[in-house]
Amino acid sequence: MTDKSGLTFDTSAFTAGLDSIGGKALEGGKRGMHDAMDDLLRRSRELAPLDKGTLRTTAWTEVETEGSSVVGEVYYSAVEDGNSGRFNYALYTHEMGEFKNPTTPGTQPKYLERPYKENVEEYRNWIAEEIRKELG
Repeated sequence: MTDKSGLTFDTSAFTAGLDSIGGKALEGGKRGMHDAMDDLLRRSRELAPLDKGTLRTTAWTEVETEGSSVVGEVYYSAVEDGNSGRFNYALYTHEMGEFKNPTTPGTQPKYLERPYKENVEEYRNWIAEEIRKELG
């Protein structure tokens, strides 16, 4: 008869702790992402063409979790019917090189891309800070 001794280590509490930390980090990330997307929406609205106001009023944000990731997006969707069918002028005004005669001074193309690029590091910091707060 052979003597077999073994060591048993119960990792259930450790695993539960990791799950709790992951959940808290995700909640902090979502809160930070909401703040970042709200700020990006505000900044981009200030730069978006105004004319009738439709473009600015049809913008919105969404923040979702995808597995262990948090994804935030800002949308502009101003579509009008014209002679050639439906026309997404949100996309057109964002991508065109310059405004020939802007109806509102200070508006510009790339009204979403520019503030994102200018503030992306700040947004990352906001998200990281909310995760730190959540983890205590």
